[in-house]
Amino acid sequence: MVSSLAGESLVFDYPGPVRAVDDVSVALRPGELVVVLGPNGSGKSTLLRVLAGLLAPARGTVSCDGRPLASLGLRERARRIAIVPQSLAALPETSVSSFVTGGRYARISPWRGPQARDARAVGYALEAAGVGGLEARRMTDLSGGQRQRVLVARALAQEAEVLLVDEPTASLDLEHQVRVFELLARLADHERSVLVVTHDVNLASQFADRVLLLAGGRLVAGGAPDEVLRREVLEPVYGPHLHFGRMDPPDGRPFVIPWLRA
Repeated sequence: MVSSLAGESLVFDYPGPVRAVDDVSVALRPGELVVVLGPNGSGKSTLLRVLAGLLAPARGTVSCDGRPLASLGLRERARRIAIVPQSLAALPETSVSSFVTGGRYARISPWRGPQARDARAVGYALEAAGVGGLEARRMTDLSGGQRQRVLVARALAQEAEVLLVDEPTASLDLEHQVRVFELLARLADHERSVLVVTHDVNLASQFADRVLLLAGGRLVAGGAPDEVLRREVLEPVYGPHLHFGRMDPPDGRPFVIPWLRA
């Protein structure tokens, strides 16, 4: 059964206190790619971490398939939810293949070790993330962009139905930015629930089924890209230095670029 993840009236405070998430509700549906936008400090990454169970909300609840997320054991949670962080706190001294295989810890028997199915899942994940030729490389020898794609591969190897992705294109060139979002959209098409935090309004326009806009920890807009990526919605959040346009037909999707008017 495909997992569904929902947060209801979520509040999270950092010491200070600093309210990072303020009464936000979000539900992820199977087959949908949801993109969370917002300026720096708007609570995007904190919201993702609360939905993932990495941070406990001060108020509100997170549920998976109607069950409180906190009631799920770590292995069961890992079978349902995969997370792609912005970066690693420390680089492991291991090969790319071993690192990605580690993403399957919740599916590998501790008595039998990795089996043929695990090898197939890892091989698929490496190829899908565009790092199929890097299996033997050490994690410490990779570029920032390569490491980011390996993080995506590790999450894919989990074979979880919910994928939470934090700034996946921050270190990637333009080609790989598009390829990563194309992959995430394809995963959503295969009945996964995918939530992506990003600053890239135009990738959201091209690939998102639904866009959520945060400002000051609050959800200020939500809907299809056409409904959210409009001047009257974005300028109060990002300021006046934006240029709005649309791609040529038949696509016609909106685009937004920073543009300082003289």
